[in-house]
Amino acid sequence: MTHVTRPRCHRLAAIALCSVVAGAAHGADLRLPDGPGVNLVYSKCQTCHDLQYIVDGKGLLPTQWNSVLTSMHDYGLQIDEAQTKQVLQYLTTYLGPNPPPASPVTSTRTAAVDGHGVYAENCASCHGAEGHGQVGYFPPLAGNSDLAKDAALPVLVVLNGMTGPIEVQGRSYNNAMPTLGHLSDAEIAAVVNFIRGWNQAQEAPLTPDAVAKRRQQRMTPTQVHDYRSELK
Repeated sequence: MTHVTRPRCHRLAAIALCSVVAGAAHGADLRLPDGPGVNLVYSKCQTCHDLQYIVDGKGLLPTQWNSVLTSMHDYGLQIDEAQTKQVLQYLTTYLGPNPPPASPVTSTRTAAVDGHGVYAENCASCHGAEGHGQVGYFPPLAGNSDLAKDAALPVLVVLNGMTGPIEVQGRSYNNAMPTLGHLSDAEIAAVVNFIRGWNQAQEAPLTPDAVAKRRQQRMTPTQVHDYRSELK
């Protein structure tokens, strides 16, 4: 593994070692510049550290970002070669020395949102294209009875993340689910409805307004885990 010698990269690596999702500042408070690959950064990088670590790296050169990303594999980053290229392209473009101008923010509140598309872009890299998960790492979403019995649980998980040991379909998992609170209320409603469709949920479809109310209910990843435990 190649390491750069610039002090700033050493400082970033040190931050990565001591930062964890459970004890970090609430991820929904930070936003990364919009651009291709940003959702993959949200979903992958926050499994080990909070977004402040990414923001602190703004201005790094491509070789520096490459070294930092390479070192993350030693800290447990689960990411394939194609995803690595996407993340590196995003970091070097939007958090490099010469980022493009910020794009206007567009609202998805009234537009029709494709839940499958939101899932594919934000969830499939960990939980699989068909929601079967990765044994030992990420639990399945398809056939997950927790997601069928209570619509609030998946919303709270997406908004706030979740950390702590869980058991799904007889298998144990103890990984950290990062917050995806950067998604709009409409996007979260759409992806939760899509996922719950795998589990034959009987309630009426979730609405963006219902997500907006849950967004006001700030919780830590550990509190979301406790909420899940209370459903048992």
